[in-house]
Amino acid sequence: MFLEKSIQLLRKGGHLSFILPESILKIKIHADIRELVLSKTKISKISMLGRQFTGVFTPVIRLDLIKEPEIKGSLVLIERKGASDRIAQDRFRKNEDFAFDVSTESHEEGLLNKIYSVQHLTLSKNAEWALGIVTGDNKKFILDLNEHGAEAVYRGSNVYPYYLGAPRSFVHFTPSAFQQVAQERFFRAPEKLIYKFISKKLAFAYDDRQCLTLNSANILIPSIPGMSIKTVLAFLNSAVFQYIFKKKFSTHKVLRGDLEKLPFPLIGIEMQNTIEHLVSSALCSRSAPEMLEELIFSAFGLSEKEVSTIKQTIKE
Repeated sequence: MFLEKSIQLLRKGGHLSFILPESILKIKIHADIRELVLSKTKISKISMLGRQFTGVFTPVIRLDLIKEPEIKGSLVLIERKGASDRIAQDRFRKNEDFAFDVSTESHEEGLLNKIYSVQHLTLSKNAEWALGIVTGDNKKFILDLNEHGAEAVYRGSNVYPYYLGAPRSFVHFTPSAFQQVAQERFFRAPEKLIYKFISKKLAFAYDDRQCLTLNSANILIPSIPGMSIKTVLAFLNSAVFQYIFKKKFSTHKVLRGDLEKLPFPLIGIEMQNTIEHLVSSALCSRSAPEMLEELIFSAFGLSEKEVSTIKQTIKE
């Protein structure tokens, strides 16, 4: 609201600078204000400032605007960690929800476009989602030691790629006593994926033991046509998806809306069978075989140079 009012009051040619939460760049709820910025101003600079305020987890940005019509070909200066890049403002206008995808540098755009050019399906309308338990009072309900009638409950910190770590918390499952809880069928599903909610990286674990989770570990039950849950798991934990998540979304939360935009390529039954076999191996060894990553790279038709770029980027 303050940003909108400031733009309205600003004279033509006037400059405006705001310190804002980084979420303003991409979160769907802010799409309207991003559209206003694009239609009424030229963005001169976006500075990624990181965490600047004591006790505040959310990173911030500085947004510098000039109230004048965008000139075709206008470039936005992006500053981050001593480095800078220039991105065409018009690119933001073409993005879904007018997202300011500043983490994607201009030379990386082609690689992302290639990944998305492969014929694919998404989790949008092809999955069920559920939040973990919100007890309303963890001190009252969560136990440090197991006891009769209690069962393990998993937190985000227990979630690793492919597997759940040893539980350190326990609970008596009494849904009526909790502040918020999903339908029990989600927890008791024969197979489901559990993912870490607060994270800058994707981490999805396979669960066929009907485990409970707290709200830092959410639930996904995929139903992508022709694709098994273990195949979906492989792609979600892959280097390719880590690259997409880092470059397109770049948030400290793993949001359903972002996950629904990830591209699952259409693959043949032979490749799917091989992936499932390798995932089963990863579940036993708690380490993904290198061949699994290579198969996923090949599903997107990536070159050695592109694979190297992805591997290097996700290490940074």
